[in-house]
Amino acid sequence: MGLFEEICSFNTLLLAFDRVEENGGSPGIDNVTIEEFSIDLKTRLLELRKQLLDGTYSSSPLRKVGIQKPDGKIRWLSIPTVKDRTIQTSAAMILSPILDAEFEECSFAYRKNKSVQKAVHKVIDLRDKGYTWVVDADIRSFFDEINHALLIEEIRKYIKEDRVIELIKKWLDADVVYKGEKTRLTKGLPQGSPISPLLSNLYLDSFDEALMEEKFRHVRFADDFVILCKDKPDAEDALELTEDVLKKLKLQLNAEETRIVHFNQGFRYLGMDFLRSMVYRPIYEDKSDSEQETALNDVSNDKERLRRTKPEITSKPADTVRKKKRHMNNAEQTTSELPDTVMAMALKKAMEGAEREDFDFLLEEKIEIEPTAYSDPFLRTLYLLEQGAVLRKEDERFVITKDDRAIKEIPLIKVDQILIFGNIQITTQAMKFCLEEDVPIILLSSSGKYFGTVESFKSVTIALHKKQFERNDDRKFALNIGRTIVRAKINNSKVLIQRYARKRKSLNLESEIHAINLLVDRLPSISNHEELMGIEGAASSRYFSAFRALIGEEWDFTKRKKNPPPDPVNSLLSYGYTLLFYNVYAMIRMHGLHPYVGLLHSIREGHPALVSDMMEEFRAPIVDAVVINLITRRSLKKEDFIIPEDERSLCLLRDNTRKIFIKAFEGKMNSSIAHEATGYQVDYRRCIDLQVQAMRKVIDGKLSEYKPMMIK
Repeated sequence: MGLFEEICSFNTLLLAFDRVEENGGSPGIDNVTIEEFSIDLKTRLLELRKQLLDGTYSSSPLRKVGIQKPDGKIRWLSIPTVKDRTIQTSAAMILSPILDAEFEECSFAYRKNKSVQKAVHKVIDLRDKGYTWVVDADIRSFFDEINHALLIEEIRKYIKEDRVIELIKKWLDADVVYKGEKTRLTKGLPQGSPISPLLSNLYLDSFDEALMEEKFRHVRFADDFVILCKDKPDAEDALELTEDVLKKLKLQLNAEETRIVHFNQGFRYLGMDFLRSMVYRPIYEDKSDSEQETALNDVSNDKERLRRTKPEITSKPADTVRKKKRHMNNAEQTTSELPDTVMAMALKKAMEGAEREDFDFLLEEKIEIEPTAYSDPFLRTLYLLEQGAVLRKEDERFVITKDDRAIKEIPLIKVDQILIFGNIQITTQAMKFCLEEDVPIILLSSSGKYFGTVESFKSVTIALHKKQFERNDDRKFALNIGRTIVRAKINNSKVLIQRYARKRKSLNLESEIHAINLLVDRLPSISNHEELMGIEGAASSRYFSAFRALIGEEWDFTKRKKNPPPDPVNSLLSYGYTLLFYNVYAMIRMHGLHPYVGLLHSIREGHPALVSDMMEEFRAPIVDAVVINLITRRSLKKEDFIIPEDERSLCLLRDNTRKIFIKAFEGKMNSSIAHEATGYQVDYRRCIDLQVQAMRKVIDGKLSEYKPMMIK
């Protein structure tokens, strides 16, 4: 499946609409609200997909909206329709991992694991290393002046599909309607479009590279940037280079708002005042109600206003340019608030969901799976983590309250299972609805220990359960299935290690990978269950040895320990496996299988053996990948855990750590993978669904062999 087909896939469009719905915002030129668009959503998205694939899709005009800022000036947004916002968000989700890989570390806006706070900390870090002279620069009307031809030329370096390029061109060359008059965009990015943040970063990537090639240190947040130097002559050279590079991009500096300054004189960047060794945030007026209501996407995850105030400069033109040097007049300054940095930040949420190690799947021709009649393509899980909260049912919505205050509302139709962690109550009305609609409620401790499940027995399939017991008694059949599952588990673990080893060759993991390959070679010759489990255990030991090398010694991870998990890494793994376990559990129930009758794992009291069987092939690509990413990308620190005093005690995740992990886990579950057995391009949750369906058919005798999910 190519990039264009991936953008147009139903699953990606559905996830994109979820992001649009989360971001909220006003309707476009067609006056269709998000709520109205969500009515019969499946039909709308399938029609949109059809238009994209057959070439009949056209971008609607943008609705231009003016917002008055506190200083009396007007900020302009160009708002797409909900339909166009959905497809633009879909494109941003698919293209951003590819393009983001090309961006430099100095770029902090609209990128995963980047933020205003991290940009500010980078400035402080450079200051502490002696970079005390600052080029405090401003690009004149950046978003309005972006040259379309240059932007498309830059896109073509990384995106080779003409249909994707043509789609982006439609959005760039859109009509804009204001007070009944229509004009065509000939340059600039429409501020308010979900694709614009990604394209703006791409446009300035060559600027970042040019500064870095000359060994200059700079920090950029969208069009806001500062260059930090150790002496004034270097700063003057950096400013000269900046002007030359921007000229090639058909951009120019705003001379009145650009200067060279020392930390001792002070400057303001990203809403923070820097003065000598001090950094502090000034106090601003709140956004007006009308601005809050109309600003479509101008909200970051920090919910922070990116205001920029710079000192006025009193200088003459003759003082600013001579002998190819810019000497900015650092005269006495007074402060006055200048226009905000403006750019839609909807892409940030979309990007948080994309955690892919590689993009090999984009090169494969696969058939896409469409929604089926029996269920939605996503199993939607409601995680309840807020201690002391109460889950209620009111009309057609679940309402979560705490201290008699509603903190969240969710439509009933968007919930397929509920996981309750710790001290959280559920009303009789909500429980009755779940039993009637076959929505399981899974009860766990706040640390993830399983207590039990509240579920109905409406869909018990006795004949299928009888067949499961018979298959379990057939040791040859069970051994063949078990061997297949173990092969997939070992393969997926090995491939995960190989992916990360390619990026970090210094780790020298070849010996572990070779040992794992030797164990796989022994699988065809095994004759009993005990020998099979021995190979599985030996491969796991080798795998976690390599896993330890990947995450580093500072995390005190020595091997996999689960009763109880004594360190942060084991605690994360156990928590992740718990989440995966109950996602698999729900799929098994949905297809009528008995969760306690397995083929690889033995039947024993209180253990859903089939769930343990089915989750084996998903442990590494889902849970282990999330844990490695959170640790290696430094999204989590040791301070995010309650470390036990001895190995016999449980290492606990703090409240916010659990939320971070669940967010990353859901992002992984919603990411795309090629399902080899069927040829479908699906998300991981649907992949689990297909594997459970295949297992049922094998048990029922309708399929001759079970083909596991194996990543490449």
